Amino acid sequence: MTPRHRTRKETAARLLVQVAVVALIAGLVAWRIDWDGVESAFRIDSWGFLTLALLANLLSAGLKAVAWKGVVDGLAGMRRPARLRDLIGPLFVGLMVNTLLAARIGEVARSVLAGRRLRRRGATVRSSAVLGSAILESIAATIVWVGFVVMIGTLLPLPRYAWVAALVIGIGCLAVVVAALVGRGGRLALARRLVPGRAAGVLGRIWGAMREGQRGLTDLRRLAAVLGGSLGGLLLQWLAVYAVLRAFGLSQVGWGGAALLLVTITIAQAFPVLPGNLVTYQAAAILPLVASYDVSTATALAFAVVLQASQAAIGVGVGFFCLLAEGMTMRGLRLRVELEQQTESDRGGGGSS
Repeated sequence: MTPRHRTRKETAARLLVQVAVVALIAGLVAWRIDWDGVESAFRIDSWGFLTLALLANLLSAGLKAVAWKGVVDGLAGMRRPARLRDLIGPLFVGLMVNTLLAARIGEVARSVLAGRRLRRRGATVRSSAVLGSAILESIAATIVWVGFVVMIGTLLPLPRYAWVAALVIGIGCLAVVVAALVGRGGRLALARRLVPGRAAGVLGRIWGAMREGQRGLTDLRRLAAVLGGSLGGLLLQWLAVYAVLRAFGLSQVGWGGAALLLVTITIAQAFPVLPGNLVTYQAAAILPLVASYDVSTATALAFAVVLQASQAAIGVGVGFFCLLAEGMTMRGLRLRVELEQQTESDRGGGGSS
């Protein structure tokens, strides 16, 4: 079988799995929803709280940029600290791409744009190193989220799946960070043997990128900025969920319910099946409301749609204008990403770092 045919077969298999998963989740959700009441459920009781949710999501993205800066400032080749404005624009573009496309391609897009801006200011950073910083920032944010789950779990009876997911994700993220800090690229030799074909090359490039980006985590002040920015962003996301609940008049769900929703939604977002996590996002928001707080399925669906829209509006809306400020279109961004990836692949992608 030729590589092209193998790639097409793998792509078709992944698409079938995605369709099957989404169809199953959609079927389960549709079975429980009172569709006659959905239209009337889209009723906002407080536009002030909805505006608060939008503002909280916007500030949360800003703090994510602060956390990312903590990692970027430690990269080899950074002659001076990065300017926050050089990272915020690429970050919002990445959020937009992650919303519109699956597989978190936005992490690559934001790294390419940020690397271009940093090099304009005299930095000699490779795109692979900037990508590594973006990956490590996301992993650090996930570790902070695990701590949040543990804290909430001491106050609320979280579902077993939330504990299991947090435990598995947390251990995995800690293992990756520790390995990046003290390990060597050669230690992935066994993993590469177990991973077939193109995936092994991707694994090597990602690992090399993380090895290049890990220096930002070795300085206590920068580490504090990373963890502090991640925690602040998470708390603002919690506020955003609570504000949308209040916008729908669901005050009985309270801060505890908002925390539970944030946990379940974050778990769903960790496994992007479709662009914007459609269907899985709604299911992750609907099930806790219906099962634990006796909210009607129609109201829960309306809440889930508006909550996701309040997040997507920030990423897509602000990201679109940031992309225009870069003088690019989506097609131009895609070509730039492909060119950068090809260049890094020709150099070896940092896999031997």
